[in-house]
Amino acid sequence: MVTRTEIAASQESPRPQRRDRQVVLRAILRSRLLDRAISAVTIVFLLGLWIYVTDRQLVRPLFLPPPSALRDAYEALAPNLKQDIYDTVVVRIIPGFFIGTSLGMLLGVLMATNRFVRAVADPVVEILRPLPPLALIPLLILWSGIGSRTQIALIAYGSFIVMVITSYEAVRNVPPIYLHAADTLGATSFQKFRRVVIPAIIPDIFGGIRVATAASFGYAVAAELIGAQSGLGYRLILARRYLKTDNIVVILIVITVLAFVADQIVRRVNDRLTRWKSRI
Repeated sequence: MVTRTEIAASQESPRPQRRDRQVVLRAILRSRLLDRAISAVTIVFLLGLWIYVTDRQLVRPLFLPPPSALRDAYEALAPNLKQDIYDTVVVRIIPGFFIGTSLGMLLGVLMATNRFVRAVADPVVEILRPLPPLALIPLLILWSGIGSRTQIALIAYGSFIVMVITSYEAVRNVPPIYLHAADTLGATSFQKFRRVVIPAIIPDIFGGIRVATAASFGYAVAAELIGAQSGLGYRLILARRYLKTDNIVVILIVITVLAFVADQIVRRVNDRLTRWKSRI
């Protein structure tokens, strides 16, 4: 027979489990808050160090301008800043990024799923992969001249190389057990590709997209350093020519903010599309 004591113990048993879960959730929350607090303190410390060094004039303003100089430099750059951002991001980065990533993903998936395409494209990709994109600038200028086409082509090439390797390895790393399970359930080749391969490679694909996004800003600025008449890279050249370090720092901050915003957009899309994937 079951005694009253055993019944009471069985009814009270979930409570410790709930308490344990609450303790774990509180620990996780505290750890995240602690990490954010440490990050905030680090930023505040660096800003304070910057203000202290520049206020005491321990470093010449030519090498490290004070915050007040950055404010004045931003006000001086503001009339042309919107147009420069538009020319760099909209005219050059976005077209080059989408052309390069689209072609790279398409070729990478085809190489991983088709032996003939892999046999044809793999030697070409392996030859181009070690080649630094910036080394192509003289050749691209020779082919396309000095203009937006050259800059878009450079960004597209850099994004293409990143995405073709990422896509190829992502498809190859799909767990075979997923495909075997689909075969057991009678799925066709197209169904396996749409229902199994694509969802499985999305996390890796977005990892490559984040790398290509950050690299696109670097390639765009590097391309604008040669021959461009507008854009953030062009403003960097003018600032270097006239030794305006404050302008250089302001433009670098703008580029950093734009790249950070673009990366956050990609991360949000990735988190929404891969909510099913467990993360640490």
